[in-house]
Amino acid sequence: MVWAGLESGLSLAISLGSVLALARLLGTVEFGLGSLAHGLVQIPVVVVGSLVHDALVQKAELSPADVRAGRLGSLFAALALALLVLASAQPLASLFGEPRLFPLMCALVPLLFFEGWSAPLLALRRRAFDFAAVTRKLIAARAIAALVGVASAAFGLGAAAIVVQQLLASGLIVLLVRRDARDLPEVGFDARAFWALFRFCRPIVAVQLLIQGSERLFLAYVGHRLGLAAAGEWSLAVRVVENIASVVSAALYHVGLAFMSRLQQDRAALAQRLEEAIDALMLAVVPAVVALWVSADLLLLTILGPRWVASAAPVQLLALGTVFAMRRLMPTIALTAAGQPRANLNAFLAENATTVPLLFLWGPSSLVAVAALRGSRALFGWAAITIAAHRTLNRPFFSEFIDMVRDLGAFGLGLFAGTFARFSLTPSGWSAALVAVSSATVAALVAATALLALRPRLARRVARACIRRSPARKTTQPEGAKR
Repeated sequence: MVWAGLESGLSLAISLGSVLALARLLGTVEFGLGSLAHGLVQIPVVVVGSLVHDALVQKAELSPADVRAGRLGSLFAALALALLVLASAQPLASLFGEPRLFPLMCALVPLLFFEGWSAPLLALRRRAFDFAAVTRKLIAARAIAALVGVASAAFGLGAAAIVVQQLLASGLIVLLVRRDARDLPEVGFDARAFWALFRFCRPIVAVQLLIQGSERLFLAYVGHRLGLAAAGEWSLAVRVVENIASVVSAALYHVGLAFMSRLQQDRAALAQRLEEAIDALMLAVVPAVVALWVSADLLLLTILGPRWVASAAPVQLLALGTVFAMRRLMPTIALTAAGQPRANLNAFLAENATTVPLLFLWGPSSLVAVAALRGSRALFGWAAITIAAHRTLNRPFFSEFIDMVRDLGAFGLGLFAGTFARFSLTPSGWSAALVAVSSATVAALVAATALLALRPRLARRVARACIRRSPARKTTQPEGAKR
């Protein structure tokens, strides 16, 4: 968890820093164009990345034939989807009325092959709990790529700077994760072994298609209906909130799946670890979301300037949706470890079956309306996962509902305190940055305190953890206890 948390935190910093720097340097139109091109190609990229990854981690016994099948199958899928991207690039450019979209999409095609090569290697490293090496290499690749991407934007490459950053990051990951010649894909493809891996991952691939397809569909809707400038504002909001949440979720997912898969035969231990994980995660998520809600417009004004303030309301609404999305993360991991990966697919089907039709039937004509629609979708996924966890892991539905109400109550108290602090500090002549940081801190502290007060079980668990780690307690242990 230390290394996965380090990867998550540093990836967060690199991702957020590069997004903000590129947004400031490129402006809304160029940032929107580059994000649109990358978003359309990212859909098949995540399919390749999820084709066999989780099966290689979760399978109890892994044979050399499984490893060969996973590697070659990922590369074959990358080739097929690369041809599909090349064939669709020109029609998509014509649909959006933007000729520059075609060369940008073609330039991003190597991402598919990089992902097809690196995904099985990363799965094997994570299966072996080699999170330290994975963290060092992924962070190095992303940091170098972020610096080069920002430099490219500063030198006037425009939307192509986003392409440069993405290609360099994926290419470096392949070079760094590959240790020696043994990591080359071996000759000899076992179709039966590949089908066994893919059969487990089918719901996971479908989930990734729903996630990426839905996200890119919203971006395409905004770009087509409201223009490239609005697409840039929307892309910034999504990348600040949802992409950051996905970085954290990915780190927790990889560690959680490797750990909980070892408990798949002991449902009682699995359920206990699940409750502890949910409590710890929400103690971090709720204060973070309320802090972002209180300070979003002031932070955008300070960092990016007044032309990006329009993204503040979408950021706030999307952030609220992550409370539901993150709350269902740990049950999703536990269900996958227990051999029920389809539960996550059902959750995303519930989300998209409600929001995507409304997107076109209702036809929202503002960023705020689109963000409200997208943010609300997580509620349906949370309900679906909660029902599945009740059936498979015997988690009480009513208790989960009460805990969610308490989370929202803590959010409301933190929001009230942060808003009050903000309006109290504004007449004092403080800068927007100082008001933002101060009000966000107040909101987060009040939300965390309220969460502990509203959930005594969580407060007791935190207290016990603090006592166990107390230096004074360690020094006063009897000698016999130490032995």
